Amino acid sequence: MINFLLFILAFLLVATLTPIGIVYTIVKSALTCNLKYVKHYFKDLAISLDQFGNVAMSGLFNTILIMQVSSNKFGNPDETISSVLGKNKIRNTLTRAGKLLDLFLNKLDDNHSINSIEKL
Repeated sequence: MINFLLFILAFLLVATLTPIGIVYTIVKSALTCNLKYVKHYFKDLAISLDQFGNVAMSGLFNTILIMQVSSNKFGNPDETISSVLGKNKIRNTLTRAGKLLDLFLNKLDDNHSINSIEKL
């Protein structure tokens, strides 16, 4: 029960304070002429959201994006969704839905899932 309450608290804090933090970072970077930082800031935010999604959606993704026999499962909090897709693409254990998601990501960024594979 304590883990659930901590999750709710963390979720509420992130949901309410994240917009303030993002605006503050952009304004501060603009005022200090450090716009290069903002580029890396948004990349880091994207990766952390991706890792969150890997955990939050692990049950669903393990069911619809990869074959049951896969040894590379979603759910590791230190890995991105794209990394898991790439590992399963190499092992030919993506489902039809997994292949479609991989195709979409590769349209946005050539060879995305393979290039995103993390060595854990």
